[in-house]
Amino acid sequence: MAYVIDKGRLFSKVAYAPNPAQRRIHQSLAQMLVVAAGRRTGKSTAGGNELLPEAYKAYFNKELLAEEGHRAEFWIVGPRYSDSEKEFRTFYNQCKRLQMPFDKPGTYYDARGGDMQVSLWGGKFYLKAMSAMHPDTLVGEGLHGVIMAEAAKMKERIWTQMIAPTLLDFRGWAKFNSTPEGKNWFYRYFMKGVAGDPGWDSFRAPSWMNTAIFPGGYQDPAIQQLLRDLPTEMFNQEIAAKFSEYVGAVFKDWDDEWHVRREDWDPNRPVYVAADYGWTNPTVLLFIQVDHWQRVHIISEYYHTHKSNEDIADDLRTGRYDPRHPALAAKARQLFPDPEDPKTSSALANLMRWRVMGNTGGELKIRINLMRKWLKDINDHLPHGHEDRYPNTIVDPRCPNTIREFAAYRYPETKGEAGTVQAEHPLEKDNHCPEAWGRFMRGHFGEGALAGAGDGRMKAHKAKVSR
Repeated sequence: MAYVIDKGRLFSKVAYAPNPAQRRIHQSLAQMLVVAAGRRTGKSTAGGNELLPEAYKAYFNKELLAEEGHRAEFWIVGPRYSDSEKEFRTFYNQCKRLQMPFDKPGTYYDARGGDMQVSLWGGKFYLKAMSAMHPDTLVGEGLHGVIMAEAAKMKERIWTQMIAPTLLDFRGWAKFNSTPEGKNWFYRYFMKGVAGDPGWDSFRAPSWMNTAIFPGGYQDPAIQQLLRDLPTEMFNQEIAAKFSEYVGAVFKDWDDEWHVRREDWDPNRPVYVAADYGWTNPTVLLFIQVDHWQRVHIISEYYHTHKSNEDIADDLRTGRYDPRHPALAAKARQLFPDPEDPKTSSALANLMRWRVMGNTGGELKIRINLMRKWLKDINDHLPHGHEDRYPNTIVDPRCPNTIREFAAYRYPETKGEAGTVQAEHPLEKDNHCPEAWGRFMRGHFGEGALAGAGDGRMKAHKAKVSR
């Protein structure tokens, strides 16, 4: 029999009042939860308290566990024992408040010696704090759940080789709580939740979500002081819980969490194709729609190397490149290509019955500025989180190469890195999707959009949403 524990009632018994970030953790039903959290958000306190309901579940299921010869085992794994100790200490202290009968022997709290474990109900519930510095100890028969404390500071193999296999027997859960450390493996797992992968959930919790410490939220004087005192990159990572941008990023306003969202394409609106051709480098086709407010929706991507025009057309007609949208390529009517390869454009247009559009070249700087303008928000005068502030460009999460390249597209850092590229030009790397998008932006909106042509639509949208 499955027992449902009322977390609210349980937390009230130990005088635990979760802040907004902690509530989001406790409310998630996903098997895999990834939380990118700023400092002082209370992620360790949330992790320790999240184990309390599991202890009570084990109590109610102790007879069944005994019959099956199992125990409900949970781990807290941190880069060091000092990291996993924070969640362990929270759980241990809450158990004492509830006067839970610790098994003796079996329950120990020696943080210095790394011996931290709690045994309850005659061993039917078991919790142990572990350290990634001792991977040889990370071997278990089967876990019901694990908290990966400060996951971004650990090697990915700790998860993939040591922890993940131990969750298979009982379909155990995992909660990855960490302050970001650049765009490493923790970032990739965070994006699983953003993309809506089955079983995954993720969210970002800036420090100011802890309203107990920062009652003014983002405008709290302490947060604003940190904003003034800390380097921008450090504030973004440690306080805003943002994944640090690549040095010299071309699109500084690009935000995976904000601009990436799942939306179905509208069959009643035109579909445009933006192209960047290659052979050894990938051929990129971005399928784009523009809504009533001139917002850009990148709804699908084609990204393949060593494909002839006939191969590409065959992939598009059959829908093999994207089974979700088998009719998308047929719906498209206009191709915005690289003007330096008219032969390929003509061949693709004939095969797919697309019309080749002009004015897609010109200065790279103009195209970059158009893309930057559309990465600014509609109603950007409103604070982040306001319901009337919208992204002006939206990318479907199932366009992984577009998402990756928009973040990675950058300028050279040194003269040696620039090589023959002009210093003010981005590197010719991770540029295929930006090149395609830039062709569309120049051809569809024109250079005049930079001179304020788009301001009217923004004012109209502001007037609409303010009614």
